[in-house]
Amino acid sequence: MSKLGGMAVGGARGMGSARGTATTTRGLPRLQGRCQGQGALGVGRGVGGPTTARAVAQQPAELEVECPSEDNGLKRSVARSEKFTLGDLAEGRAAPLAELTPQALEESYERCGLVTEYYAKTFYLGTQLMTQEKARAIWAIYVWCRRTDELVDGPHASRITPKALERWEERLEAIFAGKPYDMLDAALSDTVAKFPVDIQPFRDMIDGMRMDLVKARYNSFEELYEYCYRVAGTVGLMTTPVMGIAPQFTGEIEETYSAALALGIANQLTNILRDVGEDTYRNRIYIPLDELERFGISEEEVMSCSLVSKDGVTDERWRQFMKFQIERARQYFKMAEDGVMKLEENARWPVLSALVLYQQILDSVENNDYDNFTQRAYVPKWKKLRSLPTSYWMVIQNNLQNLS
Repeated sequence: MSKLGGMAVGGARGMGSARGTATTTRGLPRLQGRCQGQGALGVGRGVGGPTTARAVAQQPAELEVECPSEDNGLKRSVARSEKFTLGDLAEGRAAPLAELTPQALEESYERCGLVTEYYAKTFYLGTQLMTQEKARAIWAIYVWCRRTDELVDGPHASRITPKALERWEERLEAIFAGKPYDMLDAALSDTVAKFPVDIQPFRDMIDGMRMDLVKARYNSFEELYEYCYRVAGTVGLMTTPVMGIAPQFTGEIEETYSAALALGIANQLTNILRDVGEDTYRNRIYIPLDELERFGISEEEVMSCSLVSKDGVTDERWRQFMKFQIERARQYFKMAEDGVMKLEENARWPVLSALVLYQQILDSVENNDYDNFTQRAYVPKWKKLRSLPTSYWMVIQNNLQNLS
């Protein structure tokens, strides 16, 4: 099942879908570390093509953050953000939208908002901190990602074939050409006409759905990263043009996109760690098999959910394995946090709030003694609301530091 998990303000597995849903640049900070033997800033193989990456400093033994090479989706998103002009609106992409009345387009956005609120309450909460224009655009992107996820993760998933995904990609092309198929598509057509959103991350997400049709195991983190990029990292690339980059930021635009991509990866890894037990019922193991082996854990033990005893005692091997996995997810969150302050001011609080909220799921896994077989990590609404002032204060502190 796909795990949409990378909205810049929430979390495609992520994004609040029935599967646990969702939640991408000037680049990631130049951190010292290893990158598949190619130096601190080396280039390694990753997600569907090359992507910029930096390894994380002072990593625990045997723990490395994936270092993909230059990814096509990231590069195209950066280029589109840099080159987007009003001339794009004259190419005919959005012309058919003129056939919609303003009332109909308004209804389209309202429907997207209702869908988002219903399926992704935490994610929707983050959008309430945005300007209306940005929130509506994010809803439109979320709904497309959710519908894409539902193709392979919904009630009719057994009927979905590669041909069906080809047709869905053709429909995507029509949306970007300003020829929406329905009311929900219309909101996205309008969004991509208003913001410099590139189509490649959307195509990459569909490729992630193709992976879910044929793949139920991941032998290494390199393989898992590719999947996480496609179904979650892409969401960051989709949403960063909507969030906007701070005009006073003078660094490379790729830094912000890379940080947003890292947030998508972090959200997706969090979803995976939360849903280990649930995934076994679907004959799926997303956690890397070679890392299980490194901790002396067999695939059979995971599938039988025998790593937590009947009286609720967690196997020490699993406890150590989960500590390793959670630390990696938190390193990606740290990468993402470093890029939040490069966004426009009115996007910082909602994105940082989502980042803080999603990390609480990892806290919940820890509080459950790493039992993600019989317990589902859950963050109550009161705790989510209580964390909002914390993220707001983080933004204020950063702004004050910039003034000093």
